[in-house]
Amino acid sequence: MSRFEDNPFLHSLGATIESWGDGRVVIRMALQPNHLNRQGALQGGVVSALLDAACGYAGIDPNHAERSNSVTISLAINFIGSVKSGHVLATGTVTGSGRKIYFSQATVTAPDGRVLASAQGSFKYGSPRVNTDAPEVPTV
Repeated sequence: MSRFEDNPFLHSLGATIESWGDGRVVIRMALQPNHLNRQGALQGGVVSALLDAACGYAGIDPNHAERSNSVTISLAINFIGSVKSGHVLATGTVTGSGRKIYFSQATVTAPDGRVLASAQGSFKYGSPRVNTDAPEVPTV
């Protein structure tokens, strides 16, 4: 599942791709009431998800089999500002890559261009390993 449209979490946020290719991606998301924290500003977890997605999608290519999926190895985030309405843009750019790992950076910006947060991360090409032998967690 490397296609952005196949990502159920990002789809649930209402995130869409503005542009994608050549080591760069721009993701747009209109702020909705469910994206806000108790102060009425964009919630930090939503910002983190957009930064992770922008960094990750910047390095993958759905048309290249070996580089059509990736998993996050590390992600460092700096929160700088806040916004209460409008839309945000998450822009990710690859800063370096090897055979199996790539590095990228991203920013989330407000409609007026202010940087709300930035991130740097490392990512490994391939799909996540899922432990299918793990015991089921009981639901309460």
